[in-house]
Amino acid sequence: MIRTPPVRFRWMHCALGAAILCAGAQRTARAADGFDLSVPAQPQSADAASTATAANSAPATRVDTGFLGDLLSSWHAVAAQAAATQPNWASPLVTTTPLLKQRIRFDVDYQHSGNGTNTTILDGGKGLDLIVTPTNEIQIAAAPYYFRSGVAGVGPKNKGAIPSFAGWGDWTFIRIEQRLAASPESGGNYVVTAWLQIQAPTGIPQLSSDSWQYIPTIAFGKGFGKFVVQSNVGVAIPASNTAKLGHPIQTNVAFQYHVHGVFWPELEVNWTYYPDGQRGGLNQVYLTPGLILSSFSLGGGFRLTLGAGYQVAVAPAYRPKPQTPSYNHAWIFTTRLNF
Repeated sequence: MIRTPPVRFRWMHCALGAAILCAGAQRTARAADGFDLSVPAQPQSADAASTATAANSAPATRVDTGFLGDLLSSWHAVAAQAAATQPNWASPLVTTTPLLKQRIRFDVDYQHSGNGTNTTILDGGKGLDLIVTPTNEIQIAAAPYYFRSGVAGVGPKNKGAIPSFAGWGDWTFIRIEQRLAASPESGGNYVVTAWLQIQAPTGIPQLSSDSWQYIPTIAFGKGFGKFVVQSNVGVAIPASNTAKLGHPIQTNVAFQYHVHGVFWPELEVNWTYYPDGQRGGLNQVYLTPGLILSSFSLGGGFRLTLGAGYQVAVAPAYRPKPQTPSYNHAWIFTTRLNF
């Protein structure tokens, strides 16, 4: 039975809705690659043109938008400054981009494991990204929700059966980013960023690590014309239960090529090394070919990005205990509403 999201998640829904309303207040045009799907302006009649000319010649009157309007204008100005001082690349599917972004992101993963189970993950720890200074971003994430199908056992005792379940996973509720260096595509075409994620053990027993975890990460990217490389390296540091969890080191590299405005075909390498813990000495490697469509103007300062890819484990050979790799292959779909 699927449970209703607990109260502790409702404030996030409110935050996401507030962000959309705030972004809708922006009406200044922003340059970006991609198709413009907004409705074109209608041609003016001669009378309308004369009226517009007269209006433009009249003395300008300052409209007092109040404290909230001034705050929103300042916020959008900060986000515009951050975007103007870094490259304009598409975010990869799995590899977290080193770019500062302002958006709402929602992902869906369909995973198949070597033990025969299938898992659908809603959101995957994504959520609301906000630029708060020209070099800082915070992410307020939603907790991932899992649906896992079971596997029938054998014999009268149903030996080897794996039950189905649904529930919340551990919640990586916040990420705080500091952009260390950047240059737009007209300059050096690079970016370097550091961040810290914090994960709370809020998942159901089948999904929880039973430990708070802190994940410091360094990320970097470099563009070479239409070819872009984005990468990050991070380590998970558990506050407890270290004998089981260890300190896995996650490395992601995305190779992208920009084609015809909105198309970003890519190949990602997603590698995890376990120096200790229950998987001590093991490596887990996935290859993820995919395509990002970035981005389509929706008007009102909103832009839509879509993407999909197929992730497949190439190492190690499947072992059931501890289950490695975590799953054999997966479809990944992403939607991002930038503002």
